[in-house]
This record gives sequence, structure tokens and C-alpha cells, in this order.
Amino acid sequence: MCEPQLPPLTETQLDVLRRFALFEAEIEELRRALAGVFDFDVRHALSFAGAAQRRPVIERFRLPEPGIVITREHIANALERRRFNLVSERGLVEWATILLVNDAYVLDPTDEDLIAEWLNDISVNLNAN
Repeated sequence: MCEPQLPPLTETQLDVLRRFALFEAEIEELRRALAGVFDFDVRHALSFAGAAQRRPVIERFRLPEPGIVITREHIANALERRRFNLVSERGLVEWATILLVNDAYVLDPTDEDLIAEWLNDISVNLNAN
């Protein structure tokens, strides 16, 4: 289906996406809010080797304009939460992975390379087990 025919995200869905980026919504709330428009299997998204057998992410929504911008502050907030054990290492890995694979999120263009590097490092190099 071409993108203009896809449904836009609702305000409720956008709100959950924004709150998830700030660690104010859990992954299960995100899964419920986006059921049918964003289906994901974090285990397969974490190791793209499994993606050949099963696609880790399926998006069925029109990209929001503007997208939800991920900034250095999001990264700093996430690392601070991890430092104080407010989020598990697995939770941090899942968070970074979702930010990378969900096209509703866009990286701040002024820090895009740095943010992408941090998210990739968190998603790939930390232990999600």
C-alpha cells in the first residue's frame, strides 16, 4: 500500500510515541496503542540476523509531519535513568531499538550522527538479556 493511502497516526498514538521517547510510557503501552499500525518483535529487531526469517517491524501508518524529533536530551535522560536504575539494561536496549526502527521518530538534524551513534551503540552493544 502506498503511503498516502495509509492511515495517519492518531493524537493518542502520537502522544504515546512522544511519552515512550521520554520513558513516560512502557513498551507494552506502546504496543497496545499502535496495535495494527506498528507491529514489532524486539527480539528480532535486536538481532537483524533473524530478520531474514521474520520481519522484525511492520509499519502501516502515514509518517507524521513533522516527525517526533529525538535529541541529545532524550539520550541524556535515558542514560540518567539507567544510571539510577530507573530502567533496566534490557529496557534501555528496547527503547533505543524502537527509536531506531520506528519511522515516526526522526533524529535531530543538528546532532543526527551523534544521536544515531549513541542509539546504535545502546541497541547493539548492551546486553538485552
